[in-house]
Amino acid sequence: MNVLIPFSWLKDYVKTNAGVRDAASALSEHSFSVEKIIDDDVLEIEVTPNRGDGLSVLGVARELMAVLPAKGFSAEWVKKQIPVTKYSGKDKPKVTISDNSLVPRFSAVVIDRVKVKESPAEIKERLSKVGLRAINNVVDVTNYCMVELGQPMHAFDYDKIGGHEMNVRESKKGEEITTLDGVRRTLPEGVIVIEDGDGRLIDLCGIMGGLNSELDGKTTKVLLFVQVYDPVRIRRSSMSLGHRTDAALRFEKGVDFENVVSSLQTAAGMLAKLSGGEISSELIDITGTVYTEKHIKIDYDKINKIAGIEIKKDFVNATLSSLGFVIKGTDVYVPSWRYDDINIVEDLAEEVVRIYGYQNLPNELPGGTLPHRAKNNNFALEDKAKDFLKYLGFFECYNYSAVSSELSGHGALKIKNPLNADLAYLRTSLTPKLLEILHKNRGYSETVKIFELAPVFLSKKGDLPNPPFMLGLAVRGLDFLVFKGIIEALFEELGVVGEVSFEIVEQPGGALSCEINFDELANITGEARVYSPLTGFNSIKEDITVVVGDSVTFTDIVDVVTNTDTRVDKVSFKDIYGDALTLSIEFLDRSKQITSEETKSIREWIIKNLDSKYGIKLKSQ
Repeated sequence: MNVLIPFSWLKDYVKTNAGVRDAASALSEHSFSVEKIIDDDVLEIEVTPNRGDGLSVLGVARELMAVLPAKGFSAEWVKKQIPVTKYSGKDKPKVTISDNSLVPRFSAVVIDRVKVKESPAEIKERLSKVGLRAINNVVDVTNYCMVELGQPMHAFDYDKIGGHEMNVRESKKGEEITTLDGVRRTLPEGVIVIEDGDGRLIDLCGIMGGLNSELDGKTTKVLLFVQVYDPVRIRRSSMSLGHRTDAALRFEKGVDFENVVSSLQTAAGMLAKLSGGEISSELIDITGTVYTEKHIKIDYDKINKIAGIEIKKDFVNATLSSLGFVIKGTDVYVPSWRYDDINIVEDLAEEVVRIYGYQNLPNELPGGTLPHRAKNNNFALEDKAKDFLKYLGFFECYNYSAVSSELSGHGALKIKNPLNADLAYLRTSLTPKLLEILHKNRGYSETVKIFELAPVFLSKKGDLPNPPFMLGLAVRGLDFLVFKGIIEALFEELGVVGEVSFEIVEQPGGALSCEINFDELANITGEARVYSPLTGFNSIKEDITVVVGDSVTFTDIVDVVTNTDTRVDKVSFKDIYGDALTLSIEFLDRSKQITSEETKSIREWIIKNLDSKYGIKLKSQ
């Protein structure tokens, strides 16, 4: 995830002789990658998923305290004072939490005599630099503190909360809430919500507030609250609803449990100052989880072994201290903002090595025997199939794996958070979309040939669907037998050595389609083609016409003909008319010149075998 952090804002926390480009270089080498610098001030920083603490000015400032000295620059921490807050008991909001695991920490205050108005220019400018639109002094404070402190927060119109009661609970399937963006959302089961005393849902927790508790020009009393939510539930809810917000992105990566109250106090003091208001309630701080400090036994030898070089103990201690860790004897205490990220001594080693500098580690090429891995030939086979079809005039298609209900097929799996109604199901077949493409391109040419090589998704017991890799082909303006010949030629090109059953289906509008399990096809391909040297003897080609019944397949007939005699070299289709099938047979003896008398004998045996096995007889003249 990329965030925008102004260097001028970072200097509220870090006093340094480094410039913006120096800071960008130091961060990129030792911490987060800086993608670019905007307007000589704003750093666009790529923060890795495990580092939710880096999604704030405060988090990046903490990193600068360690990485700038590593590059020879000074870095002095500027301690910001938390406003002194006076609480009163005039307003008494009632808060109940149905399950403490939903909200490990819930804090809030009420601020009275608030005047909703425009924010000062400095706040609006800073919000603009990080890509946020200024709305009013109350909302701007919540966004400002989220960016600065990494703690999402929300403000309600206190008088719009029914009975001044808030019940934090899980949603029931089918419940609805209209969020601040004006969208009415139907909720699945298990989303964290807040219900007021009138039974209305007023907050889609960790994602977006409800429109029915929105601040407006008449608001005079604000409930400001800051929480820690179950990150798994927030991500699941946000993804299932298809509603990704800045708050959700931070909550799902985990926020600092110990920073909740100080963040609330900072925001409340800032809001009171900007709005002329005063805090009119006690501090509400409900903790469903007891925070315990995490500590790890430090092992300097192991850190050196991981680094592949000796790093002095003093450097290890100084580095960890600069990153906020506290060392007491052989124990290293993890700072609260890295609680979910640091667990074992290897994590400590990574922190030390990145500040030491990966570029400073010794370079050594690995030695020894290269490991032998079994070759997966499927990729090569896919390329071979695509090339073959391309040279025969086929166009390759790339379609979405998600389709509409009309194209999904029987037993299709429904997507929980589809982008739209046309992409609501996982496809069970490639054919419907290929036929749709044929239809859309009907004016392109009289003959159109297309294919797709991709997975489909079949339901099965368990968490994940069964995704067989399929080859789908669809043509229009092509003779049935020509299409069949192309498929058989493809099998020959791929070196198929076993039996492959496939069905060509006649489709509306003169189209033909066929779908083949490519995984099964790959399992019966030969490792390599067998070279047969040319013989100095001539072959004899003859045609025979037989009368065939409905129950016999062409493959059955070819098997009988081929297995009659080893001197039957090739059998191919020539013509069909009614129930009469004409085969072209090539006879060859590689040890001597075959004679017409020998081919006559073989032919007679072929007719006898066809008659014996399938009742097929030679067509009379």
